[in-house]
Amino acid sequence: MMTFLLALLSTCLLQAAILPRLAIGGIQPDLFLILLVGLSLSVGPEPAAAGGFLVGLYQDSLSGAPLGLNAFTLSLIGFLVSRLSRQVKMTQLTERFALLGLAGLLSGLITLPLLRFFHAPRPLASALLWTALPGALYTAMLGTGLLGMLTLKFNKGLTR
Repeated sequence: MMTFLLALLSTCLLQAAILPRLAIGGIQPDLFLILLVGLSLSVGPEPAAAGGFLVGLYQDSLSGAPLGLNAFTLSLIGFLVSRLSRQVKMTQLTERFALLGLAGLLSGLITLPLLRFFHAPRPLASALLWTALPGALYTAMLGTGLLGMLTLKFNKGLTR
């Protein structure tokens, strides 16, 4: 639990301090989603959903979004990613890329209509095409590399 909380705090600091400099056309990768997918690949569906709820609640408390929006979205994504990873081997980079991309798209498909419900001014189709899709791809690219490096480091540590 302490490791998870330290990872969450580190993710918050990196998301706020480093990632704005890595933005491409205003699109940034979502380190919170990468953290959740990494957690979901290593635990069962219920702990992944609880972790997603905590990550989302933390993210909601720091953003101007309605409280609970990301908590709901990330708890659902954590549960689904954990269940899916039990069905399909997630050892290859292409599978992790696809999983992260799908998680990012699902996040956008859930969050954007709910924001529209709360009177977000941007049209839904435009937001999905110009925000959710590029964000999901950027998150998938960065997350695949990060999770791959962590897996290599973890596996190397086990063989020593």
